[in-house]
Amino acid sequence: MTDKFTLALSEQELLERTNPAAFTPYKMLGVNAPEYMALSVNDKKALKHLIRASDIIDRVALRMDHHYNIRFEKFLTQKIKLGDERANMTMGLFYGQRGIFGHERNGDTVALASGVRACPGRGFYPYDLSVPEFHDILIDMLNNGQDAQVKDILNQRTVVKRHGAKLVAQDYTVAFQDYFRSVAVCLEAAAHHATDLNFKEYLRMQSAALTKNEPLLDCRADKKWATLQSGPLEFTLGRESYDDAMTPTVLNNPKLKSMLDERGIVPYAKDSLGATVGIIDKSGTDYLLEIKDYLPMLAMQMPRKSEYEQNITQDTKQTMVDVDLVAVSGHYAAYRGGITLAFNLPNADKLAVQTGGGHRTVYLKQMRQSKYATALPEKLNALLAPEFHKYFSVSALHDFTILHENMHSLGPKKGLESLGEYKNIIEEHKADAGSLAMLDILVHCGFFTPQQREEIITSWLVAYLYPAANFKTAHSKRNIMQHNMLFENGAIKLDNAGRMVIDFNRVTERGYKMLSDAIGIQLSGDPDMARRYIEKYAVWSPQLQTLGAKLSVADKQRNSYITEPLADKIRHNHR
Repeated sequence: MTDKFTLALSEQELLERTNPAAFTPYKMLGVNAPEYMALSVNDKKALKHLIRASDIIDRVALRMDHHYNIRFEKFLTQKIKLGDERANMTMGLFYGQRGIFGHERNGDTVALASGVRACPGRGFYPYDLSVPEFHDILIDMLNNGQDAQVKDILNQRTVVKRHGAKLVAQDYTVAFQDYFRSVAVCLEAAAHHATDLNFKEYLRMQSAALTKNEPLLDCRADKKWATLQSGPLEFTLGRESYDDAMTPTVLNNPKLKSMLDERGIVPYAKDSLGATVGIIDKSGTDYLLEIKDYLPMLAMQMPRKSEYEQNITQDTKQTMVDVDLVAVSGHYAAYRGGITLAFNLPNADKLAVQTGGGHRTVYLKQMRQSKYATALPEKLNALLAPEFHKYFSVSALHDFTILHENMHSLGPKKGLESLGEYKNIIEEHKADAGSLAMLDILVHCGFFTPQQREEIITSWLVAYLYPAANFKTAHSKRNIMQHNMLFENGAIKLDNAGRMVIDFNRVTERGYKMLSDAIGIQLSGDPDMARRYIEKYAVWSPQLQTLGAKLSVADKQRNSYITEPLADKIRHNHR
């Protein structure tokens, strides 16, 4: 393919998609933010280098996402210089969804270029590699004794390229060598200025991990990052495997799966990269830490707790921070029907966790503030019976997110890769289900009031509805499943006006069953069991059709994009 593309969206479509009601901003810290003004001179200097590191990670993430992202971006840039307004509007959507392909909350795919395919292997695998050919090549390589090479291909930190009739894997530190070295330089410079000694040490560990193909260096950096609790600045280089749909397909091929099992080769979906740069909010962080003391008690309330190793004890290594965001990049900045509000890392597939390291949860304040800023009264009137309006609360949505992220630390952690393409959706479902299941316990012990319990349930039910059948991601699919499960047992019903009526007790009862079901699937390691469970509930039911139609009228938002006024000012002042 040449560097000439055909724009997929007409001028009228672009005008509809980019008008202010449809294309809404997620606003990071402003230029005169008091959080920034309160930093020391040295931490302000460190922040400048962290923003630069995030910007470079964004360039890597675009390459990981699709083979033609960078070339399409260059094409648009040239068209814009020539005064092409269609290209200008297309570029806005490109940066909003961080790539040629994205999707809206209603599940519709947004393709910005005609004649370019979306690939299950994203930019991690050759653009022209089909799933059947991928399987055939791996089988051939295993038959020829190339077990080590296949293991590298199915590793979470490699890019795969063709080599004749075979495939070869390149570690990220090789495939993105120049970018990673530049990020490493930025992190070293930030470490030089940063005032917090633990943060300084982490940045240097992360810098070292980017320059060598040594997983142990990533492990050390992850373990150090997971201990960071105090200090003024936040930087995360996140590695999460939600995007690669190619690698998990190997478990759907019985012959190939048997060969991998015989050789002890575990397929790991590829990691996408994202970065967050911010300033720690101490008061928000203090609130988060209040739940930490309750985690061992919650672990003892988990279904089937004797059947797996407990990761939570009184000595649990779990840190939590609330962050005012300055800059975000990569998959954390990509709006594709939604955007990340918080993350709990490292994930279970990482060496740091497998060798006893802890977890750290980062909550992104500006993301949650922006997410719930549009058309709130209209949505409540359309979706919720009037007597329940008093229970909707944006702060309750933050409480639900806190519960969700902490639930990721509970439950089984080993053997989850065996669920293949269903691993992420079952884990996300488990985290939501556990958040509902544990509400009554947390009320009983005084952490939440009964009023907060009802606010959390109501706010979650409203905020995670979709205007149409969106089955694009683990996040959207599990929300559709959960609403259907609650309709099934009468926990929610529709009144004569098609608005939700809630039975709070039935919600928490069904939440415990959902949690038990999810853990049972994880313990089984059976992808067919997971598939049947998902297919039963991941349907666009008549109730969801009614609510979705009302939501699409009440809320015109279709896509969103990131704005970084403070980071832009810092970039401009240091060119």
